[in-house]
Amino acid sequence: MDSMNETQTAHSVQHARVVGNHYQCMTDRNIGMINADEQNRIANTVIAQAGVGGNADIVITLAQMGFQHFRLADPDIYELSNLNRQLGARVSTLERNKARVVTEDVLEINPEAEIKVYPDGITWDNVEEFVDGADVIIDGLDLSVMHLRKRMFDLARVRGIPVITCPVIGWGAGIAIFDPERSPSFGDFFGKIPQDQKSDEWRRFISNYALHFISSRPTGIDVTLGMKRTLEGRPPAVAAPCRLNAALVPTAIFGYLFDKGNLPLVPTTLYVDILGGKISSTGPKKRWFVKKAIDVLS
Repeated sequence: MDSMNETQTAHSVQHARVVGNHYQCMTDRNIGMINADEQNRIANTVIAQAGVGGNADIVITLAQMGFQHFRLADPDIYELSNLNRQLGARVSTLERNKARVVTEDVLEINPEAEIKVYPDGITWDNVEEFVDGADVIIDGLDLSVMHLRKRMFDLARVRGIPVITCPVIGWGAGIAIFDPERSPSFGDFFGKIPQDQKSDEWRRFISNYALHFISSRPTGIDVTLGMKRTLEGRPPAVAAPCRLNAALVPTAIFGYLFDKGNLPLVPTTLYVDILGGKISSTGPKKRWFVKKAIDVLS
């Protein structure tokens, strides 16, 4: 029986491709939540995502919604330590480039998708090419390349492209939507980036970076140990909140593109902490009070 069902499914997929309506069939259940004009725009929107390890979920979700033009960048390969959370990490993909694996996963959903792969990741040499012509940029870069991250944000701002970043913090995820006209620049929002990543200034910068997304202590995380491991390049993370940012970012992109919903733009950020039962927005005033309280305690 299972074999017959698999054969019927394969025939249905093949028929859809032959008659050229794979995309229409794939997105049929979107009707009622996404109208025809919106779906058409989604089909033609270019998404550029820098970093697709813990954020592979985002790309997969966007592909399922009908987005089909991607630029995917990641220089890393899958390792055993990625199996605890990264969607593309499987025994069969170990030691393979993450961007290439996620590209294959997207094409399994929509063979008509057009994807430009950057297996060397975002570099100082290719960041302009990566940004140019994109409609939305998703920031999933590591903390260790903060200066390159700023360069990407600055280029996007000049070119009028929104950037969305969604770091996993403990059992939750924060989201920041940088509008090129209504939001402050990366430097104005996060401050000056220290050069020495082993300095106290760097440690304070990373702590302050996280505070831009939260206004209360994250639930279920040893903050001291978490910061220590983060500075060592091994920030604690589990699968569940990675799935959470896969819900937040595609929803934010849909809301932004079609001016729907009530998602805040930077300088206000949103943090969703399901384990703690909290959804909180943090704006400039709350952020100022939190920082002052921490300065007093420290």
